[in-house]
Amino acid sequence: MAQRPGRSLPPMTSLPVFDAVGRHMSIVKAANELCLTAGAVSRQIQNLEAFLGCELFERVHRRIAFTPAGEVYWTKIHASLDTIRGVTSDLAVGIERRPLVIGSPRVFLQKCIMPALGTLYARNPDIVVKFVTGAQDIDSVDGTIHVGEAIDRKGVLCEILGDADLTPVCSPSYLRRAPKLETPDDLEHHTLLRSAEFTRNWERWLGPRSPRIFAHARFIDMESSGLEPTAAVEGLGIAIVRQRLVKRELAEGQLIALFEKNMVHEHYFFLFAEPKLRSHSFRSFRTWLRDAVAE
Repeated sequence: MAQRPGRSLPPMTSLPVFDAVGRHMSIVKAANELCLTAGAVSRQIQNLEAFLGCELFERVHRRIAFTPAGEVYWTKIHASLDTIRGVTSDLAVGIERRPLVIGSPRVFLQKCIMPALGTLYARNPDIVVKFVTGAQDIDSVDGTIHVGEAIDRKGVLCEILGDADLTPVCSPSYLRRAPKLETPDDLEHHTLLRSAEFTRNWERWLGPRSPRIFAHARFIDMESSGLEPTAAVEGLGIAIVRQRLVKRELAEGQLIALFEKNMVHEHYFFLFAEPKLRSHSFRSFRTWLRDAVAE
């Protein structure tokens, strides 16, 4: 076989195609297995033959057959790919045994994931998951729950989990004793609950009103995000929340949603690198997460 000067390795994408054609002795069957068109398979074989400088298959009575060189080459390539598949499978088993690391906003973890977490382990007794809170870079975790707007990044899948609508809430007791509250502009006369994360949410909901409201309203600041809904239930002021996170409190009348016509519509997303789907544990977690958030 002739080799092109300066190159010792063939086009690597052609090798699995060549292996499949050799196993099936059929362009069409190989194309079906690889989810390619027959034309794409034929071009890969032609590219490989051009690199090697010889034909690998010949047509015999409307069927294909190995040439002598093609049969020798296929035997070696098939064995090598089998070795690669075996090594990859062994490595994947090791990866399956390590914990999945999942990033999540603290309040979402507390309100949406923890109440349903028992069902994850009931479905998947051997799964191990470690949750981390706060902003997480997608490269440092197996997946992360993101709130806001969709992220478009090459190689990263961004799947909608559910609504994350922003709305102010307060307790009935606060509303009874508070100053007039007929429009969002009246918030400048009220007590607002905030943390660093919830300050951004207030800015998102208030929009152009933010500077004036922030200049005149009284604030109770929380060091840790997630305490605002509890403080609101206790009647300490008005919190800005993701409506999904206080469904129970709203249903039970502990909180009242304000200015629902001004609700800011956003979503929770699950972000992960596409290769994570090779992991059975990750796929199981992803399916469970979508079911749990949908309930």
